[in-house]
Amino acid sequence: MLKVVEISECFPNKFKPVWGDFILQHVKALSEYCSVITIVPLRFVPPREIFAFNPLKLFSNFYKWISDLLSTSDFGENNLKVIYFPFFSLPRPYFDSVNKKFTEFFFYNSIKKKLLSENPDVIYCNWISPWADVASRLAKEFHIPLIIDHHEDIPTLKKLFPNDHKVILSKFINANGIIVHSSVNKSDLENEKIELPEINVIYLGQKFPVIDHKKEFNFSELKLVCISHLSEPRKNIDVLLNSMKDISMKLNSKLLIGGDGKLKQNYERLSESFSLGKIVTFAGSLSQKSIGEILDKSDIFILPSFPEAFGVVFLEALAKGLPVITCKGNGGGEELLKLGYPVILAEPNSAESLADSVLTLAGDKEKMKSMSECGKEIVTRYFSWGKNAQSTYDYIFNLTKSFNTN
Repeated sequence: MLKVVEISECFPNKFKPVWGDFILQHVKALSEYCSVITIVPLRFVPPREIFAFNPLKLFSNFYKWISDLLSTSDFGENNLKVIYFPFFSLPRPYFDSVNKKFTEFFFYNSIKKKLLSENPDVIYCNWISPWADVASRLAKEFHIPLIIDHHEDIPTLKKLFPNDHKVILSKFINANGIIVHSSVNKSDLENEKIELPEINVIYLGQKFPVIDHKKEFNFSELKLVCISHLSEPRKNIDVLLNSMKDISMKLNSKLLIGGDGKLKQNYERLSESFSLGKIVTFAGSLSQKSIGEILDKSDIFILPSFPEAFGVVFLEALAKGLPVITCKGNGGGEELLKLGYPVILAEPNSAESLADSVLTLAGDKEKMKSMSECGKEIVTRYFSWGKNAQSTYDYIFNLTKSFNTN
């Protein structure tokens, strides 16, 4: 049986049980086709969200954080084995080059030792930073191919690493294959004009059952919903809140924003400054079950993030029958449009365009209904973890066969 070693720091743990859930769904589905050993680097650096001015609250948060991480344990089921690998690093992205040397010096041999008994056929690294260098060394030492799954978008990489993004991108050169999840991401990567191996677009999946009935909309008071982490400005939650000033005056509606992050309090204050306290609700961090329940009760899904590599949450909204509004140039939105879904694409970073998009769609009941039905068909046809696993396995199988032949 083919044996794949995946590396992903983004993966559920006791402290962040829904973080990287899509990677968990991916490896579980892939393990139906082959043996999958997932190495999960568990970073022991206090996250921003645990800090508080109140000393007792700070101590309580810190205790919970460290207790959750220490109680996170390896697990396995059938052909899947998940190994958590504790490590320490300096704040990112400011110390990325230092962390690279730090990680390789202190942890490379430990990871290698864990894999010696596994005899893997391929190394599969999720994201290029910070583990692609370690993955590349492992692949060379085991004389096996390296695949990099590029979940990030190029514009964000350039913003995170303005002075050395070319160095970051050069890590792709050591790969034998690259996987991306939208045509936009593939095009952006190809436009960097660096020597690259084959780039393959493989669609992600989503875990909610596609509803088998016609979506019922509450046209008397439309419930708008946005599910996103609130840690990066590119998610444009401020743009969404600005658009709600206009939307709330012309449309009887409510907005729920689900997700947490370091910018949450900023957005809450911004919402209050716009007098949207009775219209906008911040639901905080949500379990997958809660997300599903919220989507069931909502009418329109909005995520104005730009740039965006894809966005699994779009697929979850489609499975629940919600029409989707996002931005032009968004990897997920553009890919859905390419596949035949009539996604609404507002101008990036424009509250006015976003408000117009919402108001126009809300005024067209038949379009909302047709988008709902089309979305369910699209997500059923293209976006399941089973399809993702089959495509990923076929790609890995052919790549390893070619690698071993050469």
